[in-house]
Amino acid sequence: MNNTRKRLLYSVYVLAVAVFFIYYLFPSDTVKNYVTSNFSTVSSDIKITIDHVRPAFPPGLKLYKVTLYHMNNALFKAEKLKVVPKLLSLFRSRVVFFFKGSAFDGVLEGRGEFKKNRPAQHVIVEGKLYDINIKEISAVKQFIGRNLTGILEGNFTYRSGEKFGEDLEARFIISDGELELLMPVLKLGNILFNRVEADLRMKNQRFKIKRCTIKGDQLDGSISGFVNLREPPGQSGLRLSGVIKPNQAFISKLAGDLPANILPKEIVRKRVVRIRIYGTLDEPRFFFN
Repeated sequence: MNNTRKRLLYSVYVLAVAVFFIYYLFPSDTVKNYVTSNFSTVSSDIKITIDHVRPAFPPGLKLYKVTLYHMNNALFKAEKLKVVPKLLSLFRSRVVFFFKGSAFDGVLEGRGEFKKNRPAQHVIVEGKLYDINIKEISAVKQFIGRNLTGILEGNFTYRSGEKFGEDLEARFIISDGELELLMPVLKLGNILFNRVEADLRMKNQRFKIKRCTIKGDQLDGSISGFVNLREPPGQSGLRLSGVIKPNQAFISKLAGDLPANILPKEIVRKRVVRIRIYGTLDEPRFFFN
């Protein structure tokens, strides 16, 4: 065996031993505690818990059973999340990292950045969601106070710092789902839909629905307005308005079932119902014209 081959085999052996000890002797608890404690400096309202941590290749970390909390409410859970920094950014004031993981039967991925010495002053996280089973997200039900099913995809951008305050923008699509209504609307107990598209923004405890459209076999519609966030979420104030367009068979049935002063003939003829929603998430009040 020549010297070159010996050196090659020896190098492979040393590398294998190094990888073994790095992986199996990796200080999971120390790294986990470091990540969770430093994460809390981003925002006093946001916390994270991690079951355990492992090294990853390319150089990075694999976080297992990750839960993100906002004001002590579980916001998002991921079975596994891989975080990889942009290596050159580690030597600069602004650190950039990339993440990808599995959550709620789907995928979460994106990038983030923060200032090394002032993490609470400047944070940006951009992400995408694919094939998420929205029924499994307990935070959604806790917030809206009713069941929602369907497959979620979309993207979001979160900014935090002196310049932004706390600012979240998101665009979502939910396909083939159902929304539970706590009280019937136009004699509907639940709304079945083929597709819901929403363009949202949350800033300083005010949730703005820029645009939300729904398409289904029973009806189409659109809505926009504001939700003023409060604790508990069910007390959040509503100020929404929009349009409901029931299909022909459904509106004909309504015309026969409802009194004329509830659903005037001109609404039946135009097949359009204008709606306003006030009150709270727990006790919404509906007005039609």
